[in-house]
Amino acid sequence: MNKVDASKVFKLSFGSSLAIFIANLFQLQYAMVAGVITLLVVKDTKKETIKGAMGKLLGFVLCIAFSYLCFNFLGYKLLSFSFYILVIISTCFILNIRDVIAMCVVISSHFFLQESMSIYWILNETGLFIIGAGIGIIINMFMISNLDKIYIGQEKLQDQVSLILIDIANIIRNPDKDFSFDHHLDELNKLIKNSTKAAYENINNNLLSDTKYFLEHMEIIKNQRDILSNIYQFVSQLNYVPSQGEIIAEFIDKVGNTPFDTDTVTSLLDDLDTIYNNMKIQPLPEDRDEFENRAILFLCLIELKKYLINRKNAQYLRDNYYYINEKNTKLK
Repeated sequence: MNKVDASKVFKLSFGSSLAIFIANLFQLQYAMVAGVITLLVVKDTKKETIKGAMGKLLGFVLCIAFSYLCFNFLGYKLLSFSFYILVIISTCFILNIRDVIAMCVVISSHFFLQESMSIYWILNETGLFIIGAGIGIIINMFMISNLDKIYIGQEKLQDQVSLILIDIANIIRNPDKDFSFDHHLDELNKLIKNSTKAAYENINNNLLSDTKYFLEHMEIIKNQRDILSNIYQFVSQLNYVPSQGEIIAEFIDKVGNTPFDTDTVTSLLDDLDTIYNNMKIQPLPEDRDEFENRAILFLCLIELKKYLINRKNAQYLRDNYYYINEKNTKLK
């Protein structure tokens, strides 16, 4: 059982028991139902819990209204209760709040069994609902933060991108040798998937804070992955390595081993422009093979520039995010 599952098990058990205890403390009838309502309210994220609680509040109001109409006009008979079930289920389907059906049927069954919809019993059921839903919302506010997980995921993404760059550099040096590009690309895709999921969880568990930065950063990483895939497709077509190949491979190796920050990316872009300008003044290819392979390397330079600009944007986004958060922390 992982950390998150253990936390949820504890919250559900503790919250349900606490709701029953409080309902008993207020001497409410059918106190166990408060615990059941808590279980129904608690969801995986804070936003889902709040949304679900609002749906259950609407369901509860409909439950009281329909129960009152059915039992007062048709009497406390099994046929009346069956008619109520038909009405409440139909309404919940129409309003897309199907998860409140069980709660509505249970609450209405109390009126049916007691053959009464007096103020006492309405207040009793209202108390059960308020306690159960309230405890559910409160305990779900204490969610384990996954920010550390996201930050670690971002570091792993950067490391994986670096490995792919080094693979590409090695492929240029040895076109006939099989490297780990496909494996590293698969790992990058898995990390992107997991990090995106963690980012969405963080957004749904932070009701007031804006954490869309993580998703924006993930889109940039996806673009980097696509650019690196394009470079790989190009270098895979090399059938021999012109003299310019070693220069480009050395530069890509340097990019893969350079820390991720704005200043280094700016320096790398300057280095790339220097390589690009030097290639333009070199002698023309002597044969078709040299022409085709140098053309491939030239296309790699174009894609590398896209990658570095993309990486600079990612770093700028991250630096700006940390600056804003550090400023907000100081203000607090």
